[in-house]
Formats: sequence, structure tokens, C-alpha cells
Amino acid sequence: MKFGLLFNTDYHAEVHGPPAEYYAHILDEIVLAEALGFHSAWFGEHHYSAYSFGAPAVMATAAAARTNRIRLGTGVSLLPIHNPIRLAEEYATLDILSGGRLEYGVGRGFLRYALDLFGVEEDESHERYREALELILKAWTSRESFDFEGRFWKVRDYQFFPPPLQQPHPPIFASATLTPESFVWTATRGFHLATACFVPNKQAVRSGIELYRKTLEKAGHDPRSREVAGVFQMYCGETHRDAHAVAGGKVIRYLDFFGSIDAKSPHRSKAYEHHRGGTKGMFEGITSELLDEQQLLLISDPNGLVERIEWAKEYYGLDYFLLEVGQGGLAHERVVESLTRFAREVVPRVG
Repeated sequence: MKFGLLFNTDYHAEVHGPPAEYYAHILDEIVLAEALGFHSAWFGEHHYSAYSFGAPAVMATAAAARTNRIRLGTGVSLLPIHNPIRLAEEYATLDILSGGRLEYGVGRGFLRYALDLFGVEEDESHERYREALELILKAWTSRESFDFEGRFWKVRDYQFFPPPLQQPHPPIFASATLTPESFVWTATRGFHLATACFVPNKQAVRSGIELYRKTLEKAGHDPRSREVAGVFQMYCGETHRDAHAVAGGKVIRYLDFFGSIDAKSPHRSKAYEHHRGGTKGMFEGITSELLDEQQLLLISDPNGLVERIEWAKEYYGLDYFLLEVGQGGLAHERVVESLTRFAREVVPRVG
């Protein structure tokens, strides 16, 4: 069982201080996570409203310089809005500088605002995502000059540098949550899977994971060699009541914030049919206690978290938990307390 951290955080100046202090605290948390034995630290990518990181490769490189073992990932790198050659260069360089510690999480994203910001047509997002990843993998695995002929990107007599340290390439975690086609495509290509276990329709997520594993077999891939990473919001308190008093409201604040961005630019494309109504509608009027009753959170005391992790392991078939920490303006000191308690009192009982 692997436990990693996923930093998809919203910045609040009144809690976090100036941006330099905010980033310094996140890097301190990653240094601590390595010392506590966490497997990885992943960084989200967003480009608006002080949400997550506009330059996740830079943050991961800074984390690599301060650590030696912990793996470093993206949750997720938004392929449709970038030139894939540029991404291939940045993340291959990160893999080298980190000593081969990159876990490359990729996706097309599901906030339309990002597509609008970078001038990408929503109806093109699927095709751009898949073509971009194809070109990145071609660049990472080609040792001679190559050509690439796609709809969006064309390359002639191109030689890529630098090759990533991990061979044939860093592990790819492709995102899929509610769209069956995404689970099928991820499995057909033989990628690892990253999915969101905090969305209310947990049966659909479970069915998607089952579809992913069945498709892996049909495509000739061994399901035992592919990882399924599930994302949960996590806070480990002294008691269940304390955990919700400290972090429950922060998670709701984060979901409200996230929903406000989603509502700013609603989806219209059939490619996002499952997301009609948006995140705001999905979580409207909900409390952390209700989310907890639906088994969508990892917010409790150590005993409660052990029980919930064992349930999620069985229900979803997870072997990798990605824990979102620090949302909604949770103070650095509280994150440190939670990570320390989780590593010392939860992981030894479930790992």
C-alpha cells in the first residue's frame, strides 16, 4: 500500500502569508513527508485564482533539490493547453535532476476556464490530450531523429534532448473518473490509473476501475503490474470530532471555491457530458459530515482512518492513496500535525 500527497491547494493570504512563505511551507511539508516515509508528493496544475501551481515542474524540481527518496508527480499535467515538446523537455529534465523520481500524472482537465484561458476549443480537448501524450512518449523513447504527423502538432527530423533517466520512460498515470471511455483508453494504452474517490457518485468510480482492470487484461496487460491511485481529502486528528472541527469546514470551503471557478465557465461540449451541472451543483449544500457519511473523505482520528482506508481498499481495489492536504486555508502547522499523526498511527496498521 502506497501513500502519497497531492497538493491541489487554494492560497489564502491571511493564513499562508506572502507567496514566498506559502511555497516554503509546502516544500517543508514535502521534506517532512519524506522523513515520515510517504511514497510521493504530487502537484496539481491550474492557472487562475491562486489555485494549485501554474508551474508544477518548477515546484517539483525545487522539491527534488531538497529531498532524496520521495517520488514527485503531477496531478495532473494539463496536456491540451500546452505544446507537448515543451512538456517533454521540462519533465524529462525533472526526471534527470530528481534521480529518476518522476511519476507523470496527465489529463485533459475538467475546468473549462483553463481551455478558455489558453484559447483551446473544448471539443478538441480529448484529441489534443491523446495526441500530446503520444508525442511526449515518442520524444522520450526516440534516440534518433524522428517525424511526427498529428492534427495539432507536426515534427520533422526532430531529435529530442534530454532523454529521461527512467527507461523506457517515467510511469504514466492517466486520469479518469466518470467517463467510461477514459478508463478504456487508459487501460488499452497500458497506463497506470489516477481517479477521484471524493466525487459523490462512488459507484460510477468503482465501475470505472473494474472496467479499467478488465480492459487491461483484454489488451494483454497484466493488471497486477498497473497501479490504481485514488484521491481523497485527508486530515488526521486526535479524535473524529476534532478532525472535522479543524478540517471539515476547510474542505467545504475548498469545494465551494473550486465550484465557483467551474461555474465561471460552464461546459458545453459533449466531451464533458458527465460534468453538466458542474462541481458547484455536485457539492451544493453539503457538509463534511454528509461527505463522511457517504465515505468520500479521509477525515477522522487514526482508528477511523484505518477503518476507512481498509474499506476503500476493498471497495475500489486501490493500492495507492493520493491524499489531498491543506485545502481551504488549513494552516501549515495543522498540516504538519496531521501528516505526522497519519504516518505514525495509521500507516503501520494498513501499509
